[in-house]
Amino acid sequence: MPSSRAYIHFETSNPMSTLFLGAGTNYIIETPTGVLYIVYVDVNSDVVFRKSTNKGLTWSLPTVVFTGTVTNLSVWYDRWSNIAAGLIHCAYTESVTDDTLYRTINTESSDALSTQTSIFAGASTLAGGCLSICRARGGNVYCATMIDAGTEGGFFRLPNANVPNGAWDAARATVFEAATSDQVILMPGWAADNQDMMAFFWDASADEISRKLYDDSANSWAEASIATGMVDQAASVTFPSFSGVVDITNSRNLLLAWSAVDAANADLRMWRVTESSISEQTNVVLNSTDDQGMCALALDTTTGRLYAIYCGKSDGSETYGTTVNVYYKVSTDGGSTWGPETAATATALDLYGLMVTPRFLNQFLFLTMVDAPTDEAMISVAIALPKAQFMLGV
Repeated sequence: MPSSRAYIHFETSNPMSTLFLGAGTNYIIETPTGVLYIVYVDVNSDVVFRKSTNKGLTWSLPTVVFTGTVTNLSVWYDRWSNIAAGLIHCAYTESVTDDTLYRTINTESSDALSTQTSIFAGASTLAGGCLSICRARGGNVYCATMIDAGTEGGFFRLPNANVPNGAWDAARATVFEAATSDQVILMPGWAADNQDMMAFFWDASADEISRKLYDDSANSWAEASIATGMVDQAASVTFPSFSGVVDITNSRNLLLAWSAVDAANADLRMWRVTESSISEQTNVVLNSTDDQGMCALALDTTTGRLYAIYCGKSDGSETYGTTVNVYYKVSTDGGSTWGPETAATATALDLYGLMVTPRFLNQFLFLTMVDAPTDEAMISVAIALPKAQFMLGV
C-alpha cells in the first residue's frame, strides 16, 4: 500500500475553486518519464501550470497559459488516447468575453504553448455550466462546453489537421440536453472509426447516467442507459461525483459514480464500458453509512491495478462537508473485487474537490480543495505498491 506522502500547498484563494465548482473534467498529468503537470486557475483567475520532476515532492513556479477571468477549466493528455505525443489540451471559459478558449502545452518540446484559439463565442457566463475536452484516438479534439446553465454552449470539433493552432469547426450535434446542471465526461471511443467518441452523461433532471456514442462521420449521437436512480449533487457543493478513466490495454473506458452524496445507503458504483457493452462491476462502497462523496479513478499502467479514490470513511465516523479524509480501495481484476478501505490522508478536513492522475507509472497523485479554515488546494503524493519496472504505457 502507499507508504509515503507529501503535501504541496498552492496559492490560496477562492478562484482556485474554479477547478471544481465549474464542473470541468480536470486531471493531473504524468508523462512517460514521470514528469508531473497540474493545470489550474490561480489567485488571479488565470490559467497556469506547474510541473514536478521528482514525483511531486517539489514543483516549479507557475507558467501562465492564459490571463483573464476564468470560470471553468478542463484538460486532456494525448497519451490517454493512445497517441504517442505530448500535448496537454486545455479548454477554459472566460467570463469577460464569455468565450470558451483552447491552448495546448507541448510537454515534449520545452512546454511550448500553442496559439490560443476560440472554441465557442458566447454571450453570457452564468452558474451551472460544465466543460470537458478530449482527443479521439484518430487525432481530432472535441469539446463539450456549457457556459450558462443549459442555454449556451454545444459540442465542437478541432480536426486533426488543425491541431493545435488551427480553427475549430462550427457546432456539431450536441451531447447536451435542456437541464441546468447536466454534466459530461468526454472519453475516446473504441469503434473501428477512431475519430468516434464516447461521453458519460449525467442527466440531473432524470437522475440517470447514460453512455452516449458519437459517430463522427454521421455527426450523430446514440444513447444507452448506464444507471438510473443516480442522484447528482451540484458542482457548487462538492465535485466530482463521477469519474472516468481510459483502459487502453483492454480497449474500454471505466466509470465510477456515487448513487447519492452524503446519504445513507449510497453506493459507489463502477462499470466497464465499450461501444457494445455496459458491464457493472462490484460496488466499491455498498450501502454507505453516510458522510461520503466525491470520487476518482486511477489506473496503474505498469501493473493494471485500479484505484478507486473517494472522501469519507465508510463507517460514518466522519462528517461530510466538515471533516473527512481521502480513502481508496485497490482492484487487481478490473473492478471485479476490491481490497480494504485504506486512508490516503491522515487529517480530516473540509474538502469539496478531488482530482487525480488517471493513468500513472509510479504513484497516484491527488489534489483536494480545502474549504474552511485554509481555503487552499493541497497536492498529496502516495507511493504505489512495489512492482516490476516495465511499462504498459501512460
